[in-house]
Amino acid sequence: MTLPQGDLKEFHDSGMHADASLLLTFAGFPLTLRPELSITRLKQRVPVLADNLMMLSSRSSVASGDETTQLLGAMGNIEVPLAAGLYVLGGVGMLNLDAASQSETKLTMNAGAGFRFHMGRMDGFLEARLGTASYTAGTIGYSKAQFIPISFGLAF
Repeated sequence: MTLPQGDLKEFHDSGMHADASLLLTFAGFPLTLRPELSITRLKQRVPVLADNLMMLSSRSSVASGDETTQLLGAMGNIEVPLAAGLYVLGGVGMLNLDAASQSETKLTMNAGAGFRFHMGRMDGFLEARLGTASYTAGTIGYSKAQFIPISFGLAF
């Protein structure tokens, strides 16, 4: 699940995401390097074109059909293990935001925490992060995209 925040929340309902990561550990090095690719889709509540910002204040127009905003990300994260399966992570990368036929790619940052646990021969994890990226004001209707992806996954 992905929860939009800030300006992004004004235009979108909660959405879904999928991530693929590599967990790279090195003997004697306490950190895990974690390159990651992600895709997120958020359903638009109101149109996100800059020309439609006035509709936001009136709330008189709701997006019709299945209009979505898509975020494609490539991140370089560092994961720091704490104790008993808990960890914190953070990183930087690039995030492409595509909304209403407008697309823009910008630098993105994220930080969060998680819990990893054993499930037989593999590990499960539950984590939440705050991600943010700034966009050109007026291009897509808002200048800052903030979101909280909450993930449950498997690590093999």
